[in-house]
Parts: sequence; structure tokens; C-alpha cells
Amino acid sequence: MRLAPLLRFRLRVMLAAAAAAAALLLALVLIPQVVARDARLEVLRRHVDQVARLAASHIDGDLHRALLDGNAGEALLAEARRPLMRLHETWPEAFYVYTMAIRDGRAHFVLDTAQEPDFAARRGLRASAYMEPFEQRAQYRDDWLERLAAGEVYVTPGFQQDDYGTFLSGHAPLFDSAGRMSGFVGVDFALDYFLAQEARFRRIEYASVSVTLLLSLLLGYAYARRDYVQQTELQRHYRRSMRDPLTGLPNRRGAMAAINDAWYGTDAAAHAVLLVDVDHFKGINDSQGHQVGDGILRALAGALRGSVRPGDITARLGGDEFLIFARDCDRGGAAQIAQRLLAAVRAVKKPAPFTVSVGCAMARGLEGGFELLYRQADAALYKAKNDGRDCFAVYEEEEEQPA
Repeated sequence: MRLAPLLRFRLRVMLAAAAAAAALLLALVLIPQVVARDARLEVLRRHVDQVARLAASHIDGDLHRALLDGNAGEALLAEARRPLMRLHETWPEAFYVYTMAIRDGRAHFVLDTAQEPDFAARRGLRASAYMEPFEQRAQYRDDWLERLAAGEVYVTPGFQQDDYGTFLSGHAPLFDSAGRMSGFVGVDFALDYFLAQEARFRRIEYASVSVTLLLSLLLGYAYARRDYVQQTELQRHYRRSMRDPLTGLPNRRGAMAAINDAWYGTDAAAHAVLLVDVDHFKGINDSQGHQVGDGILRALAGALRGSVRPGDITARLGGDEFLIFARDCDRGGAAQIAQRLLAAVRAVKKPAPFTVSVGCAMARGLEGGFELLYRQADAALYKAKNDGRDCFAVYEEEEEQPA
């Protein structure tokens, strides 16, 4: 089905609007992710801060102080490591948990979960020796131990890297029952965990964006489809209103619309209008019935179609009156069309033989307008009937319209 230019334009506009809305939604979802990288790191640091605080609350500060005299046996060390191992069960994202003490302004390892052989083998870690000095990494601030000694929780500003991977580390002070600092606990979170979490959330975000985009496009399509159906239905009714249901030719309204477009849409040197009327049509209807009369009108419509040139306009104006509008057609061309039509009508035998009269009028360019040309063709038709019917007449300037 061929759509009118306005409908095609509206469809393009609606689909473009749906695509623009989807693109805007995509931008609203993705741009904040790019802008908020630092914010996401800060969220991770707050998470590490909270886990470090909770880890410190699970470790006995008095027991940890008892380990610092250097005489702790393996049984006491194993008992002290149990809370650290439970932390791995609570927070599987924690790659490595350990405790330290501050001696001579430096941090020294006391306990770590790599001292459990099975755990160290699974994680590929090397256990730190008791009171082994900690090699401070570049990511640590110079005052991190002072801040811990002051009771603050310290989280590295960014990810740090060593032989075991890339980590974000959090540290929280440990206090004994007397309120004295007995060391601090450290929790390392592997970058791989955060990347996996972010990839998971990113997949969820991408899925939600994809679903939203799909819904936007579907809604845009549904709206465009609904408008298309409505417009198509309106066009169908409009086309019906422009057609004669008996002959299938344009009716008067359809003919006037087509002729108006043709009249002002061309620079042709001449136009011709031919009015066609069935001779004695009322008598045929009265004597042979309306079915025969309708058959004659349909036969005349077929003869009209076969007699005109491509691009000429044919129409049934009402009753037994038909019209031909020929663009770029001079007097000789109009006469040829009329002669072909008369011959085609004379060849019709069913439902009954009949004849027609044809009146022709020509206009040069746009002078006078269609209404004047129509009146002139009507005057010529009147002359053809007076000349005995079954013929055509061409309007001459000296002829006058009949009263």
C-alpha cells in the first residue's frame, strides 16, 4: 500500500523520536558511570573501612597483647588465628587477613591467615613470620601508623600491588580491656573481586539499559503502528469518498482534486476537457431497467479507460455524465481521444448498444481556469447533441452557453 507523503513523514518523525529518546536514556545511564569512577572507588573504600572495623570487633585485644611478649606457644597462636579464619568465611571477598603490632615506629606481623597451611596453599600465599617487619608500600601515607595509634581506621587511598596481586587494604586498631592499643588488624581485598562485582553490576546495568532501549523502541513502534493504522484507515475512507463505487472511476470530488493538482502542477502549453454524456440514457433506464443502465455506465467507464492517454484523468461526475481531463493536449489530440471513445462505445454490444455525445474545449496554459474550460466543454456537448448525437463537437469562441 502506497502511503501519502505526510504519513511517511509522520512515521519517520515518530521513529526518530523513539530512537532519540532511547539514545538520551542510554546517555543518562552511561554518562554518570564514567563521571562517577572516583565516587565508586570511595564506595569501595567505605566498604573496606566497615569490614576492618567489624574485624577488629571480633578479635580479643587482651589475647593479642598476650602474643606480644614473644613467649606464645603454637596452641595460643592457633587459638588467636581462629577469629581471623572466621572472617574469611564471613567476608569471602577478603583475600588476606592479618594482625600487626607497632614496634620502634614500624609495623610488624603478629598473626596472618597464611600461617594456616591449607589456606595458604589454596590462596598461594607465603606465611609471614612472627614479628616480621612489614615493608611499607608507596600507596601508604607516611602518617598511617600515627593515625592508627590515635584510634583511627586507615584505608589505603587506592589499590596497591605486590607479588600476590592488586589490593585495597583496610586497618583498624585493636584495644585491650584497659583501653590500650594492642596492635591492629589488616584486611586486604583483591582487585579481582571488585572487578568481578563491578562486572556483575555492569551486566545488570547493561541488561536494564538494553531492556529499557528495547521497550522505548517497542513503545515508539507501537505508537507509530497505531498512528499508521489510523492514518491508513482514514486514507482508505478518504479514497472511497473520492471514487464512484459503480464504475471505479474518480467521482466529482476526486476528479476536482486530481485536476487541481494537474492544472497547477504543470507548465503544459494547453489543456483539454472532454465531457461525455450517454445519449437517451433516461429512456434506456425506463425501458430496459436500471440494471442495464448500470451495465452501460460500467461499459462506458471501460471505454474511457481504453481511449485516453497515460496520465489523463477520467471521472464520473454523476448520473450519465463523464469527464476526461487531458494535459498538454491541443485541438487535434482532443479530437483523437473523442474519436477513439466514440469507436469504442459503438463496439459495445452488452448489456445493450448505446451511443455517447462528446463536448471538447481547450485552454492555453492556465488562462481562464478550469471552471471556464468546463463551461466551454459543456457548451460543446450541448452542440454535439443538437448535431444529432453519437458525435463530438469542439468549443468555438463565438459559441454561447445555453440558457
